[in-house]
Amino acid sequence: MTTTLIVKLALFSGSVSATGNTIAQYFDLWSNSSQRDRNKSRQAKLPDLELSTAKEDMTRYDPVQTLRFFVYGLMFTPIAYRWHAFLNTRFPLRSQLTEVAALSKPAQSASSRIGMVLKRVAVDQAIFAPFACGAFVVGMGVLEGQGPKDLLERIRLQYPKVLLAGYVLWPAAQLVNFSLVPLSYRVPFGSVVSLFWNTYLSWENAQARRQQKALHESQPKASPADVF
Repeated sequence: MTTTLIVKLALFSGSVSATGNTIAQYFDLWSNSSQRDRNKSRQAKLPDLELSTAKEDMTRYDPVQTLRFFVYGLMFTPIAYRWHAFLNTRFPLRSQLTEVAALSKPAQSASSRIGMVLKRVAVDQAIFAPFACGAFVVGMGVLEGQGPKDLLERIRLQYPKVLLAGYVLWPAAQLVNFSLVPLSYRVPFGSVVSLFWNTYLSWENAQARRQQKALHESQPKASPADVF
């Protein structure tokens, strides 16, 4: 694959990541706005009632956050491409057009094709999925300027949830993509799934940030006597 095509794929992947983050942010804005409206309504009826505020006072769209997701998608694409190129070589799936063009090769039976799909999905989820989820958690933490201590805390809070969600979504999506979706529609199908996945990642990343913020705020601050 030429460098130009890899760059195009990286830009496309970055755009999908940024779009997912934008969707997640506006959903967050709507959710927080609804929560504030409900709190105001309850406060008006019960003035003495103490109500918790939204988890994070997010009142406007953050373009820097979207930029971080774009940069991450841009940087991770070459790694993902090389991995999928390996899967394509190790577990080939020949389309009917390929089989017609290469008559010297025996046709790939339905059972052989299903076996290749299952092997590809199994290897992908056993090896690449844990790495990709970890790369996202650490990568976003680094882009947010977190230090080693905060990164370890972010991994503890976020990594198991992201990995579990990936195991719920991607095996089923890949089985459908390789088994039922025609060759010419596989890329659009994958892009739609990736959009939903990146929207979830953006939402989960925001939840992890809020949890970290709440943990830091709950920790007692050192007094001058403790310092000296």
